[in-house]
Amino acid sequence: MFRIVLICLTLATTLVTSAVVYAVDDAPSARHVEYPTYTAHANGISLAYQDFGEPREGTVLLVMGLGAQLVAWNDELVFSLVDAGYRVIRFDNRDTGWSEKFYDAPTPNWLTGIRFKFGWSMNPPYLLSDMAADANALLEHLGVEQAHVVGASMGGMIAQIMAAEYPQRVASLTSIMSTSGAAELPQGKVQLDFSSDATTRDEAIQATVQLVKQFGGRTADIGDEAWTKRLSRFYDRSHYAPGTARQIWAIIASGDRVELLQTIEQPTVVIHGSDDALIPYQAGEHTAQLVPGAKFVLLDGMGHHIDAESLPIIVDEILSVAQRAK
Repeated sequence: MFRIVLICLTLATTLVTSAVVYAVDDAPSARHVEYPTYTAHANGISLAYQDFGEPREGTVLLVMGLGAQLVAWNDELVFSLVDAGYRVIRFDNRDTGWSEKFYDAPTPNWLTGIRFKFGWSMNPPYLLSDMAADANALLEHLGVEQAHVVGASMGGMIAQIMAAEYPQRVASLTSIMSTSGAAELPQGKVQLDFSSDATTRDEAIQATVQLVKQFGGRTADIGDEAWTKRLSRFYDRSHYAPGTARQIWAIIASGDRVELLQTIEQPTVVIHGSDDALIPYQAGEHTAQLVPGAKFVLLDGMGHHIDAESLPIIVDEILSVAQRAK
């Protein structure tokens, strides 16, 4: 476990661009549509968000993962939910995208790993619970009394905390490619190369392309051109590696959610890819075992991405668990 923490902290201090990608367009010539982005003052900080559709059936909040921006949520997923009658809100977590950056806050280093090893306080600038409070405050700011919360990877961790700590706000929970954080779970097999000497935009993007191609599943075979297109969009929208470092720090310092998950009472679905090389599917399986009455969905061939084949299944599961909450 200590080795894993040191790897994460090394990654935190060497990231060149957002390393986690959740949906990939496999048509390199396709154009992205940029939608209006708004700013809310919530939980004492500024959060950037996008807002789609009308809440005829309710509201869905999409919570993204480590270092990833709101645009990492596939537009097709967003508009599939809108077409089903839902208002859909996606936002940039703190320290990411166009949301507020904690410029004056420290970033983790190898000493942080030593503190973890000896059980000393890690003193991060914020925890996952603070990020959950951000999301809850955003919903309050937007006048949303209840939402169906969907989180991917670190976003799944945040969504889990929201469901437990703000039960009046969360109508249902969808946790995708995430984990309970239990120490005994198998670790991912992604090989991290910290020897990159990337100094330019293009070098940074290409280094990240080589990293995310290891995340497993069908999208691992998508050509470099498609990866480059998507990662270029992320880099050009916002490039802020220290924020990703502090989010890793928050994950490690927050500990596991084993006891917390057992208190969740809302309808819950846990979705994971069978070929996830970053967070193995056993982590999702364990999450579902802990949440009373949770449904576990294992998607054959999906890695740590929402690929084109998995997307409609995931949409159906989000809609199904939302209906269970009524």
